[in-house]
Amino acid sequence: MKMSVFVALSSLVFTLLCVWFLTYLRYHITQRHLKVTLFGICVRRIALEDIESVSKRRPAGLAENWSSTLRPNHRLLVIRRHHGLRKHVMITPKNRYIFKADLERAIKKTAPRSESVDEGTSAISDHPS
Repeated sequence: MKMSVFVALSSLVFTLLCVWFLTYLRYHITQRHLKVTLFGICVRRIALEDIESVSKRRPAGLAENWSSTLRPNHRLLVIRRHHGLRKHVMITPKNRYIFKADLERAIKKTAPRSESVDEGTSAISDHPS
């Protein structure tokens, strides 16, 4: 009897801790990466060069799920990558349209220009904007 109560309480505490940790996931766009952090510690990093597209539509197949809410309906962003086993990554920023615009802007800054570049000059500046 005591063991079953202990197992039930510990599974309840574990579930509540997982839900609490879930609410502390944050998303940051740096010069070269999209980072998913938990309490400031990077738990997932995606290179901006590896991002093919950003969409609000749920993918058909399997995807990595990094949602920070239990109800991701109107906060969901799907990031499609060029490489990797799972090509789709799902995140839930608070303002998905603003975050999507910022992410697409950062991707354009890292993408090499299609114009011809003279030798001795670089197409992408290393200086932050």
